[in-house]
Amino acid sequence: MALPAVSVVVASQGRPAWLARCLTALAQLDYPAFEIVVAADAAGLAAVAAQPSAASVKTVRADAPNISATRNAGIALAAGEILAFIDDDAVPEPLWLRHHADALAATGAAASLGYVRGRNGISFQSRVVAIDAEAESHDLPFPGEAPGIPDLAPGQALKLIGTNFAIRRDVLLALGGFDPAYRFYLDDSDLSLRLARAGFRAAVAPLAEVHHGVAPSARRTARRFPKGLRDIGRSTAIFLARHGGKDVETVHGRMVARERRRLIAHMVHGTCEPRDVTRALSDLAAGWAEGLAHEAPPPAPLVCQPPEFKVFPAGPSGHAVMFAGLLARASARRDAAAIAAAGRRVTLISLSRTPVRHRVVFDPSGVWTQTGGQFGRSVRSEPLWRWCSFARRVKEEVARVEKLRGINEDGTRVGYGELRRVNAALQHRSRACTSQL
Repeated sequence: MALPAVSVVVASQGRPAWLARCLTALAQLDYPAFEIVVAADAAGLAAVAAQPSAASVKTVRADAPNISATRNAGIALAAGEILAFIDDDAVPEPLWLRHHADALAATGAAASLGYVRGRNGISFQSRVVAIDAEAESHDLPFPGEAPGIPDLAPGQALKLIGTNFAIRRDVLLALGGFDPAYRFYLDDSDLSLRLARAGFRAAVAPLAEVHHGVAPSARRTARRFPKGLRDIGRSTAIFLARHGGKDVETVHGRMVARERRRLIAHMVHGTCEPRDVTRALSDLAAGWAEGLAHEAPPPAPLVCQPPEFKVFPAGPSGHAVMFAGLLARASARRDAAAIAAAGRRVTLISLSRTPVRHRVVFDPSGVWTQTGGQFGRSVRSEPLWRWCSFARRVKEEVARVEKLRGINEDGTRVGYGELRRVNAALQHRSRACTSQL
């Protein structure tokens, strides 16, 4: 069965280096028919122009500090049957779009939610959550890897996370896209409730994964302290008015208590001072008052005439896996970067003989790199230390990600030795072993 055409929409502002990394990962997607649409400020568009694939990317200038309006600008250019959304500080696993498409086809849903891994590349930042009319989130159990539609309580909707969800284009246009009233915060939750109230279902696609870095921005410092809480207060008040949240004072009290706890935790960790807490809470109160006074109507259906679908050139199939000990790590990284520069997908697993916890990063060079100790844990629920041979540990880690990256797909793997032979630029620098797992 032919897979549907997908438009990947990226909204970016003030983070050109992170956007460049995101585009490097998007260029490695293993999907037959997708296009990339970037809505960004001048710095972001300059980052796109510097990419080797710049001519294959649709772009639109979007300077306003409004995530909803920026995404809508991208939607206007998107011609795919399915639209997939990702943040500029996130990177998708290579089979990301395949798993979203499979979930939509298997369930008949209008949208699908993927999982998001956090800064260490292994622990989950978000999985399956429901949202209600008072902006409260509720964790939902959803075992296994197969896509499906979770059971929801009355009045709840599956919470679509803006950094990783897909939706049918015609449905999104009929809903009016994202509501520009939400400049930041609750923009995706608002869409989730509007989708559910229009009678559409949303599915979960557990294997459609992205890694989210939570980069510094105009709204938070490098240490994740919020520079202002006005939009959180404003969006919460608007959300209650839009969706009929009844107990306004209770919601307001919960919001203030939650943000105060978060600010105090920052103060305890030394990322802010007491005066910063007072200032931020005052900002939150001003935003709440602004939101209560907001009177703009909800979004009307969007009418878009996008330019022709711009197929992004697909890379070669397969995924190389390299592994190396600590002493060979530097040379292995150089060779892995050369493989990625040649247009191949590659994972490097480099382990020391220690119990150090594992970490996964997507390097700007285009290499998926996993580091840690041979005896350390990758999944954080595992024991702190366990005996395991090097070969067995590498096999386990490859098995953990192979369905996300297409390793061993169709019974084959592109081996490091083969790539080394076809890429004349690779000398005999690396002592990394070929992955004959």
